[in-house]
Amino acid sequence: MDQQFVVSSSPFIRSKNDLNKLLWYTALVLLFPIVYGIIIFGFKAFVMVIVTCTSCAVFESLYNLYETGKFKLYNVSFMVTGIILALSFPVKVPLYVLVLSSFFAIVIVKMVFGGIGRNYFNPACTARCLAGMLIPGLTSELYTTTIAGEEYVSLSAGGTNILQNMMSGNAVGNIGTTCIVVLIVSFVCLAYLKIIEIKLPILAVISFIAVSLFFHNIEITAMNLCSGSFIFVSIFVITDPNTSPNTFFGKILYAVGFGAISALVWDLKFLGENTAFVVALFVNLFTPFMDKYLIARPTTLGGFRNAYKN
Repeated sequence: MDQQFVVSSSPFIRSKNDLNKLLWYTALVLLFPIVYGIIIFGFKAFVMVIVTCTSCAVFESLYNLYETGKFKLYNVSFMVTGIILALSFPVKVPLYVLVLSSFFAIVIVKMVFGGIGRNYFNPACTARCLAGMLIPGLTSELYTTTIAGEEYVSLSAGGTNILQNMMSGNAVGNIGTTCIVVLIVSFVCLAYLKIIEIKLPILAVISFIAVSLFFHNIEITAMNLCSGSFIFVSIFVITDPNTSPNTFFGKILYAVGFGAISALVWDLKFLGENTAFVVALFVNLFTPFMDKYLIARPTTLGGFRNAYKN
């Protein structure tokens, strides 16, 4: 036989960028908020990143030892999870909370479900939500801090942060979420490297602004947008390809829903600085349904209809 068919398993569409390469790129981009967080909050911020990354590496290696008998790491996804987790906490958080959160993120949320690509929820976001629920101080007194000789209190606690402080990072918040300018630079880098889908953060921001403007003026809307870790979560959490929808319409609903609900819940102020993380986890719950029911296919009339309807 001169001609033979070669049968192989999926995926059939391949890219020159492998998983580890994309993860390394993401970790390098995360250096922007890490370095700026260290500048603003001091050496403790660096220690927090080291603690979470080390804990994530150890817990994932131990789980692999239990499952396969090999104490090893197969990729650097643990590092991205550890960095995002550390950046999502305030500088005053006890280090043992970071270790416990790392265990929950890696073992319970990620590895039990089969590892990267099989987890239903974003590990760092889920662990951060759990810590926020179990430790009420993460939404109140731990966010009162002295920066540059002035006292700043979170907006959710009735503080008076001004927009200029939020843009520059001289504001209360998590160590990686206070400087909006740094986060925008990170977004541009991720978009340029084609690591994230830029429509997700953009749609989230647009929907947040639209809902917030319905209740507030432009100044209050801008302050709400730049506080509460919303920008950070929009860039680094809801763009996670493992936990975001796979369909075009699903992605749109996912991003718009995240932005709109975040604006509404932030106004209620009962979740404080945990708002964006909790809302991201909430919309995550509906990802399987979006993948199932929002698949569109062409019809004979040139339109589209749901693939799961007659």
